[in-house]
Amino acid sequence: MLASTMTRRGTCNRWTSVGRQRARWAAVLTIASTAATGATAFEAGQPIEQWQIGQGQTAPWAGAGTAQPRGAVLTGQVVHLGTTRVTAPHPLGCAAAHYEYVVTPAEGLFQGRLPAPAERSARALGVRALPLLTLRLNCDGGVFDFHLLATDKALLGLDGVVWRLQRRVARPSPEAAVRDLLHLHFISDMGFSRATVARKRSHLSPDLARAIGAYFARPQSAHAAPAIDGDPFTDTQEYPERFVVGRAVIDGASAQVAVSLGEAASARVVHVFLRNVGGRWRMDDLRYDDGRTLRQLLQP
Repeated sequence: MLASTMTRRGTCNRWTSVGRQRARWAAVLTIASTAATGATAFEAGQPIEQWQIGQGQTAPWAGAGTAQPRGAVLTGQVVHLGTTRVTAPHPLGCAAAHYEYVVTPAEGLFQGRLPAPAERSARALGVRALPLLTLRLNCDGGVFDFHLLATDKALLGLDGVVWRLQRRVARPSPEAAVRDLLHLHFISDMGFSRATVARKRSHLSPDLARAIGAYFARPQSAHAAPAIDGDPFTDTQEYPERFVVGRAVIDGASAQVAVSLGEAASARVVHVFLRNVGGRWRMDDLRYDDGRTLRQLLQP
């Protein structure tokens, strides 16, 4: 499952061009995963949610004197993200939507159009920490990047204007719970340690949090690799920069969500098991493509 050396996330200048994005989607959406009952096709399951468009400002890459086009039309409008369909003002509406979450450094924001130095330009737009996680919406009419300032705030570049969006409160779902957990995981230290797990504790079930705490409490041999030698949340030591959330399978207070991680050519699928705790979905276990689970790795 996890290899022997670890790559630490640092400042990354790699980002995916829109041109390459379309070519990858056919492969991404036909990824096969190994489930308990055999191989099943990966089915994307973007959380259903609504984003309200707020105020816009002239983009830093726009020419001098560029006006804010269509402001009276877009401000206050709502972008409805469905599993495969987007209902929104033109040109954001989409009948066959595909979604992907991408880790984006300053140089990749707004498809690489920020003036250099890109980090300074990003800060001027209110970006407080980098990299950002980007919700990439791939439609037949174009590719639109929602750069997430937080789980409920985003920036969108459109027609020479940077728009601010606010996500409306939505009903809790397993897909959204997995997305929010991975959002935190992907933009911070992805190593497996007491400190990194503590930051994600509110996303974990109490039972899983206790099991992880017991794992770290046990003495570790200085002469042997630990049972978890890498990132168990993504099943790798070479941290992926992209993920696609799968459709949830819900059974009462339990749910399972498959997640496709990494580039299509080398993507892996990890199954996230969740439990509803006090009305909120929390991760309770992980299953990897070799059949092992996180809880098994945590055992003495």
